[in-house]
Amino acid sequence: MENKIPEIHIDPKVLESDFEMLLMSKYDIFFRRIVEFVLERLEGKETSELLAILIDDEGEKYNMDLPRKGYKKSLNKANKYFEKIEEYETCDLIKQMLKQL
Repeated sequence: MENKIPEIHIDPKVLESDFEMLLMSKYDIFFRRIVEFVLERLEGKETSELLAILIDDEGEKYNMDLPRKGYKKSLNKANKYFEKIEEYETCDLIKQMLKQL
């Protein structure tokens, strides 16, 4: 997997009202990043807690972290997404990762 922190452009009006809806609008890259991020940590390849960089409509950047205590919850949400799009290989990978946490 590619080791690049994604920059996700956001709409600050949505950010104020519904943060989860905002992330769902960019869900594919976001959920793939969660899987990549946790996998790298399980394999000991990366130690940074930076998950993504959110960019608002004025070009302002915000770092989004994912501490270890949030891995299971994030992976479970990603798994629901991959089940919905029927990408079962990724679901299997997520289940293996959850066993290691």
